[in-house]
Amino acid sequence: MDIDQHVNQIVQNIIAQITTQVQDQVATVIGEKIDEVVRAIDCTSMLSDKLSQKLDVKLSTLPIDTHSVELEITTRLTAMAQTLAGRVEQSSLQAIADTVSRQINTIDFNSLYQEAVVDSIVGQQVTFPDNSIPVKSLNLTGLRLTGDAIQGGIITQFGSTGIDDQATACQVTVMDDVTVVENNLLTKDLTVKGTATIEGDLNVTGTIPESSALFQSVVTAASRNVRAGLDQVVFKTYADMVFDQIQQNGLDLNKITVDGQEVVSGHNLGSFVTSSNLQRVGVLTELQVSGESLFFNTLYVSNKRAGINTLEPAQALSVWDQEIEIGVGKQSNNTGIIETPRNQTLIVSSNGKNNLTLTPDGATTVNKINMGTMSFSVADAPPATNEPKGSVVFNSNPSLGGPLGWVSLGDARWANFGIID
Repeated sequence: MDIDQHVNQIVQNIIAQITTQVQDQVATVIGEKIDEVVRAIDCTSMLSDKLSQKLDVKLSTLPIDTHSVELEITTRLTAMAQTLAGRVEQSSLQAIADTVSRQINTIDFNSLYQEAVVDSIVGQQVTFPDNSIPVKSLNLTGLRLTGDAIQGGIITQFGSTGIDDQATACQVTVMDDVTVVENNLLTKDLTVKGTATIEGDLNVTGTIPESSALFQSVVTAASRNVRAGLDQVVFKTYADMVFDQIQQNGLDLNKITVDGQEVVSGHNLGSFVTSSNLQRVGVLTELQVSGESLFFNTLYVSNKRAGINTLEPAQALSVWDQEIEIGVGKQSNNTGIIETPRNQTLIVSSNGKNNLTLTPDGATTVNKINMGTMSFSVADAPPATNEPKGSVVFNSNPSLGGPLGWVSLGDARWANFGIID
């Protein structure tokens, strides 16, 4: 029911109440008016006058005492007139009531009252006090509200046969040029009549029918692009993918051949491989090279010479340690040499002791010399140690009349020799 029908229903109820009240009031007023009119009519006088006239006519023809007869007749007529007046009054009231009732029944008071009420209401603004009309006092049977009568506001707990709104916030925004769904759109079937633009990934968990136009177009385009568009960029991309795969997972091949010749076969490297750029190898059981070799910028080998920490070995073996150079090689025919070719001291040491010191001036310093079972050393005082017989200790602090040194007699006994004179 729309708002006009609802208002008409309210007006009909008002008119029905007004009609009942008006009918009661009209009946009362008409009754009172009839009583007033009847009471105002002097039926007795009217009947007396009529009867007197008739009797005068009749009596004028009779030879009687008109006075006495008239008096008698008048008396009787008065009584008769009073009796008839009551009957006439009652009959008149009944006749008037029947006539008025028939006239009232012919009047459509509902239409008249409705027209009068509508004329008085139309164009008027009725102000109802706040909270003045309780909902239970309204007849909402058949009430229908159209969308044209609803504007603005939020409809809570909205639902219908086809819509169940359970959202706690705005999830769908409808505009003139676009409809925005704020979250995931879940639907059983989707039909798009137009262009579908997807800004993101397309995940298809089902299958695409091979007979569909999409599948056919994708296959055709892919085949055409593969045949006509396999250029260097595509090849490089594919090569990069293969390289990344090999880099991550390695390359597992039992045999690698180049021009029909084996480069790698199992754990063996092909014999025809003559050059490489290996960065690291494991333990080698054999290694043979025919050119220069450099190992970790430390050992350099080239043309029958080897250098440690140098790329220019001066002898068969040249060892550099910062500013010190030690050379090992051939000095002359059938003669080898270990030397420091520069103005440097060379020490032969054992157990952290300078056993043999060779100085740049050609001198040789030896702290102790062993010859067979005998030893030769230097001290500034007679020794008291037990040394083999014949061992000699030279006096490093000689003086006139003193010994040149001491010789061991065994059992820690020593004797002077070579008195200085």
